[in-house]
Amino acid sequence: MVSEKQSSAAPPVFVLSCERSGSTLLRYIIDTHPQICSPAHLHLGQLCRSLYTSIFYSLGQTMEVTDEATRERLVAVETRRIVDELMGRYVMAKGKQMWCEKTTENLQYLKILNDVFPDARYICLYRNCMDVVHSSIECSRLGFIPELAPYVQKRPDNIVAAMVDSWIEKTSGLLEFEMAHAEQCFRLKYENLVTEPSQTLPAMFAALGLEWDERLLKEVFSTQHDQGSGDRKVLFTKKINTDSIGRGSTISRSFIPDALLEDMNRLLARLDYPPVGDDWDNALSPYLPAGVATENETVSSVEVMFREYVPQLLKEGNASLAGVNGRCKFEVGDGGGTWMLTLRESQGVAEALDGDADCTVQISAADLLDLVNGRLNSIAAFDQGKIHIMGDYDLANKVGRLLFGG
Repeated sequence: MVSEKQSSAAPPVFVLSCERSGSTLLRYIIDTHPQICSPAHLHLGQLCRSLYTSIFYSLGQTMEVTDEATRERLVAVETRRIVDELMGRYVMAKGKQMWCEKTTENLQYLKILNDVFPDARYICLYRNCMDVVHSSIECSRLGFIPELAPYVQKRPDNIVAAMVDSWIEKTSGLLEFEMAHAEQCFRLKYENLVTEPSQTLPAMFAALGLEWDERLLKEVFSTQHDQGSGDRKVLFTKKINTDSIGRGSTISRSFIPDALLEDMNRLLARLDYPPVGDDWDNALSPYLPAGVATENETVSSVEVMFREYVPQLLKEGNASLAGVNGRCKFEVGDGGGTWMLTLRESQGVAEALDGDADCTVQISAADLLDLVNGRLNSIAAFDQGKIHIMGDYDLANKVGRLLFGG
């Protein structure tokens, strides 16, 4: 007989958000905390749904119960037991006390998650619609991720409308869930996360029963995180930055049908975002918070980068370069010259030199400086065609992590 006793382990945590809302950045931050681990997408909502169905029509049929509600409850308990065992072993292996899962598709499985984990805590992560739309389109140059494809199929003639439709549907569902389970939910906006992390994150961790330490923010991108699906750009990120806020202002309001615009603005108002009004195409983005400071440049020229910045990085050492051997050539346009980075067993040298190389990176001087100064992300630059790589992609990736990553 299946026991109705629930697990005594710490309640699980789920980050709930639509795609392109910053959930990968948030899971890196959470995973950096010494008491909680947060892996990449595990699709636990889908797993719980499948387990529940399999158990219900097998073991569930042998349960001696007087009503179906009891059978359903016992099946949910058994589903919880199996997932708890899996995640408990993971938590133990990581040397932590609790876990957090952030698969964006979990929005489709909120009922089963609540049935299986009635004690769960939820971080409801929101981001303004127009920036989500911009990010969704930017990452879809080579095809749409599965979560967005159905909306494109419905509106193949208007990709902007398709992305707005996706945001409306998912944000509406998330808001309804948050209202129905307010005591278990903590609301977090992406804009506050990146502009005011020191003010925003202590309250979030407190809601999870965890203490805050300011040093955590300095360790996010130097801490080793388990890899998996999610936003690839975080792999080449050195710090929490604000450069993606307000990019949705480049999208014309004319692409959004009136009915969608009305629904979108209604949701934006509920989340305390300014609406997309008649002056959208002619004014600065109202989403850009006041007081976001421009970061000082780390590197002022291509020559400074290769003669001073890169040698210093190599001198400091980098664990990701252990055992790496090869030559990576940078052909820098706009008068930036040709530079050779030679790596040998964690040692290296950068020279103004042409010649044969294992991989060649072609990029403009302006884009290279934007990368090294953190104004441009390597994955975004590659997706936008600003970086061209020939030869050994694996070596180029490792060099990129050294120069532009955490």
